[in-house]
Formats: sequence, C-alpha cells, structure tokens
Amino acid sequence: MGRTRISLAVCAVAALALAGSATVSSGAAVQRVTSPVVPSLEPEKTEALWRSLVRRPRHLRAQGECRPLRGVFYAATDWLRLATKLAANASPCAEYYVSIPPIVGDKTSLRPGQAERIRALGSNFHALAEIHWTSWSRWIAENGATWHAAGVEARRRMAQAGFDIAAGDTWAVNEFPSTVRSGAGDARANARELVRGLYEGDGTRTARGVVFIVGLGQPTTNVSVYQTNLQNWLADTAFWTDMTTFVSDWSQEVYGDFRRYAVPGAPITLRRDYLNDYLQHALVVTRAGPPTIEPARGFLQTAFSPVANAAWQYESGYGWTLIPVDQMRAFVSAQVYALRAFSFAAGLSQDRWGFAWQPRNGSGLSAGDFAAQTGSILDRLGVAIRDSGPTDPSDPGGGACGPPGQNVFCGGDFTGAAFTESWKAFRAWLGSVLAFATPPQTLTAGQPSAPLTVNLQTSTGSPLATTTPIAVTLTSSSQDGRFSLSPSGPWASQISTTIPAGGTTTPPFHYLDTRAGPPQVKATAVGVTTATQVETVAPGPLSRLRVDPGSAVIGPRGSRRFAVTGEDAFGNLLTASATWTVTPAGLAIVRPKTGSSTTVRAEGQGGNGLAVARAGAVSASASLKVNPGPIRVSSIRYSARPTVVRVTASLAEVGGGAARSVRTSVVVRRNGRPVFSASKRTDATGRTTYLVPRSSGCFRTTVTSATAPGYRWNGKTPANRFCT
Repeated sequence: MGRTRISLAVCAVAALALAGSATVSSGAAVQRVTSPVVPSLEPEKTEALWRSLVRRPRHLRAQGECRPLRGVFYAATDWLRLATKLAANASPCAEYYVSIPPIVGDKTSLRPGQAERIRALGSNFHALAEIHWTSWSRWIAENGATWHAAGVEARRRMAQAGFDIAAGDTWAVNEFPSTVRSGAGDARANARELVRGLYEGDGTRTARGVVFIVGLGQPTTNVSVYQTNLQNWLADTAFWTDMTTFVSDWSQEVYGDFRRYAVPGAPITLRRDYLNDYLQHALVVTRAGPPTIEPARGFLQTAFSPVANAAWQYESGYGWTLIPVDQMRAFVSAQVYALRAFSFAAGLSQDRWGFAWQPRNGSGLSAGDFAAQTGSILDRLGVAIRDSGPTDPSDPGGGACGPPGQNVFCGGDFTGAAFTESWKAFRAWLGSVLAFATPPQTLTAGQPSAPLTVNLQTSTGSPLATTTPIAVTLTSSSQDGRFSLSPSGPWASQISTTIPAGGTTTPPFHYLDTRAGPPQVKATAVGVTTATQVETVAPGPLSRLRVDPGSAVIGPRGSRRFAVTGEDAFGNLLTASATWTVTPAGLAIVRPKTGSSTTVRAEGQGGNGLAVARAGAVSASASLKVNPGPIRVSSIRYSARPTVVRVTASLAEVGGGAARSVRTSVVVRRNGRPVFSASKRTDATGRTTYLVPRSSGCFRTTVTSATAPGYRWNGKTPANRFCT
C-alpha cells in the first residue's frame, strides 16, 4: 500500500491565526485562548517528523520485554502531532488509538483524509472516529430517526471519510452523559441502541469501539450520590450485557487535578496511590461489588480504560492544570507511573488506559512558545509510556519517573496542595443490596410467572435483616410487563411491596408480559442498590398465520418462493411450519409440501388462484396470478382414407407438454381453394382431427384460431402440404 502524503498547509494558516489571537490586553489581564481544531499546532515540524517516520519505519523490540498497553487517546485538536510524537517514542508493546474530531460546523460530519495519516505511522497506530453524542442526538430529532439508525449512519460516514475497520480503526462515542449513569429517562436505552448501530454498521463488518464516560472532578469531597448512582448502574444487567457485545474500551474520564497531587514533601509512592484512588475508582468499586453485578464486573475487568489528563492550562473542565510546563510534564509522567503500577498490582494481563489532549493557551504565551511547550509535554508523554513498559516488580511503572530511585520526572510541589480522601470510599461497596432470590424464569406470553421474591443482602451476598420496613418498587423494561401480588391479578406496570422490619425478603409477587423477548425486571428501594433480573418471555400458541408475499404474479412455468410466519394472540412472531397447497388444482405445484417456506411453480396454463398455508386449524393464503401461457401448433399431419383425408393438428405449450381443451379452428384448401372449415377442442394429447372429403389435388391447412382460458396462441401454422 502506498504511503499517504497530505499537505499540512491548512494547519500553518491555523497556527498563524493562533499566533494572532494569543495577545495580552492593554491592562494586565491575559486573554486565554483555546487552541484551534487543527491536525497540528506545529504543522511544518509535524510534517517533517511524520515523513521521516513513514519513510523509515522503526524496528521495535520484541513484545515480551514490556507490558502490553492498549492506549486510547482523546484529542480535541492537534491529533496528528500527538500521534506522530507518540510514534517517535513508541513502546514496542503498545497499540495506540487516537481520536479524530469531527467537523466543527457539523459534528455529525466526520473529518476526511486524517485516518490514513494515523495508520501510516505503523501497524500499531489506529484512528478513532469521534461520534459526538449531542450532535447526533440533534440529527436524530431533525430526521425522525432512531439511535440505532444514527449508529449505522455514522459507520457509513466513517467509511466515506477513510476510516478502515479492517486495518484496526474504529469509533469512539464522545461521550455518554451523566444521565446514562443515573438512569434518567431513555438515556441508557438510547446509549445501548447507538453502540449497537455503530457495532453492526451496514451488516458487512462488525466493529467494537470506544465509549468515553463523563466523570466527576477529583476535588469532590462528597461522592455518596455519585457512588450510589454508579453502583445502581453496575447492577443493570441488560446494559452491561450489551456493552460486552458492542464495546471494546470503556474509557472513564478521570481528569486529575494538580492541586490534589503535588502535596509538598509527599513521597512519589504516596502521590501515586492517591492518584489511583481517583483514576481507578470505577474499576475498584466494581471489583468490590456483590455477585449481582457480575455482568458489569466481567466486562470492566477487560475493557476499563481510564482517560488521564494531559490537557494543559485549564482551571476547570479538565481538572486544574494552570501550571508551568515543567510541572505539567511531571504530572503526565506521574499519571503514567500510577496507571502502570495499578495494572500490575491488580493482576491485569494488559494495561488499558490513555490520556486526553486539548492544550489551551491559558497564560497568554506567544504562539511559538505555546507550540514548543505543548510539544515538550507530548514528548514527555511518549517517553514515559515507553520507559514505563519494562516491568520492575519492585516498582512497576517506575520508569515513567526516570532511573530507579531518582524520580527525575515525577516531582513538583504546589503550595496549598492536599490529597482528597473521598475516593477511598470506592474500595468498599456502599450500603446494602437488593438481589432476586428466585432464579430467572422462562414464561409464556400472557401467562403469569411462578412466584418471585427479592432479598436484602450485604455486599458480599449474605442475608441482611432490615431494622425498618423497606419499600421495594418493581418495574420492567417491557412496555407490556405487569406485576401483581397474586397470580390472578390485578396487574399494574409498577407496584410496590415491602420487606418488613426484621425481615430479609419481600412477599412473593408475579410477573406477566404479553411481549415476547428478554424483559429486564428491576427492584429499587431508597438507599439500597438496585436488583435486576432478565426473564425470558416466549410467544404463546399459534393464533394467526401470514404468507409473504401476500400476492404474486408468475409467468407460465415460472416460480416464486413463499414463506409463512405465525403470530400468537398478542402479535408475537412464531416460526411456523405449514402444509402448502394451491387452488385450483393444476394451476401450480408446490415443493416442499410442508415447512416454513415453499416454492410455487406454475404450470403452463395461466389463471388466478391461491397459495394456501395451513397449520392445524389456522390457515392463510396469498393471491396467485399465473400469466397466460404461450401455445403453438406443433404439427399438421395428413393420412389418406378411401373417402376422406384425415387432418390432425397438434398443439403444445411452449416449453411444455400438450395443450389440452383448446378450441381450434382450421381452413383446409385444395389446390388453393377453400374446401373445408371446422372448429374442435384438442383432446388430452393436444390433438384434434378433421375429416376432409377426398378428391384429387394438393391440400394445405391453416389454423385460424386457437383459444382456451390461460393460453395465448402465437398465431402461426407450420408449413404443411399433402397431395393425393
């Protein structure tokens, strides 16, 4: 494959614009500038480095010499410079995934001509197409579309923009909002449908992708509401089952705050541990959770990928990083150290993490100084990732900070900095847990379940007696799901039951659903982790059949395939096996005669009829029209008798057998003059015979008409002559 060569001239123009805007006002205040959305803030230098890397690929060391890393990098701008500098200092054991932002004016339009530049840096570099949640939600509203359709459309636009799934590129949703975590409205259902559409695309090639998750700032001191929402989210079995199928990287946004790291005099190992309390809190609490969250735990154990902070000169949004460049380089190095150390200590087989990159000229530097200093941060990031890869069991990841014991790169004190203790709360599961005490059931649509109950447990799964009554609310993900305390009703879409004081279990309740599928039943209570369980609802008995297509027109000797589907009394689809017939008999034949589908093959004679499917006492039909079949006079034969000449006309279906019951009219001429005419129907062999009085001369017969329902004569008589 040829190497990509794309000019960065447009980036040079953008960089000049940046230089013009990074100015100081007439007073002492600094105008703080967000970087333009361009591939590189140093286009000429990036182009030169990129070309050198692409022309002379580096030969990296063997994979066994360092820990494998799957690095996911979010870039709101400057993505090509980020990727190129990472490639210049690439780890031999890392796969790098770099996001490319969409077009600013319309963030449903994906940026062309960039993915191939990322891929050109090596087989371990891949492009991520940023799928902007808010912009696509507007697209859905404006087009009356679904979230699944949005995902499919985004995949189509990815292909148009040059993202290559087969080469390792994929998609990245930016970002699941906090309503997905809290479960507000349809947010979770929408999220599930979006990633399903992104995964499926047009059906030719599936692609698991990245999801960025909005987080909470490190300085937060009261995390109880956040932790409760997170724990309830982790209990949503259906959600995490879908994520397991459709998502490869669960990228939690954890943008560290330098004021919560650079505590004066604190040893680097203590700083590392406080960083990990924040960076890894979502995975830590998942690992501490009860058995009821196993689907979430199984997924996050292999997909959790914290997104650390390389975004420089921010007061909010990306934590607080309004610090000199040398301190930012130290902060980036320290986060790499912490991330490596946690993965090793947690026994993870592969490191999964990355960084957010969106530099902001918050101190009013000149364009040249700002570009140079941000470039040095990227250099440090690439080297820290590379040098932390070789594993030292005594200090895993320590290479990010320099030679062992020297901490050359991870230092930096900040007056007034203090550690945040709140994130240690995630080492334990918060509060008590609801769990279904009865196993999942397989139900028949319209029939009530066997009794169900919900228990109150500790986070380790032990029964827990409540000191006060706990009201438990029962709901279903199915619009047709209903609950009752009795198998005979009354039924309601939501009911409440109570775990009594001193008890551990709700009274029995029942579930009924008329919609086939896997509904998720949910039990919630204030201050207690939610319980979910997926039931299976099978269709009821066959009530109706439908033949597809409902009508068909077939040419003579032509064929058409028909299929039958069944429905129960509630409209749920069933796979049906039917006995097939065609009426009237002789219009067509069916093969096979039983099954969920058949092929109807027309005979040579046209007409109208029905293709009928029958299963027991239930039947359905499709109207069938067979176009008139062509017939021809295949021969005119003569034989002489003492007083008459026998004239036999044979008619046949074109491409078929004898044409029966065709009224045929003939004129017989002797020596060119008409001497006989008659009209008769063909017999079972397609023949009709006329007795013409015999006299000397030469006879010639002309068929003047040949008609029968379902037949169309071609109007021709074959050459014939008989002389006596």
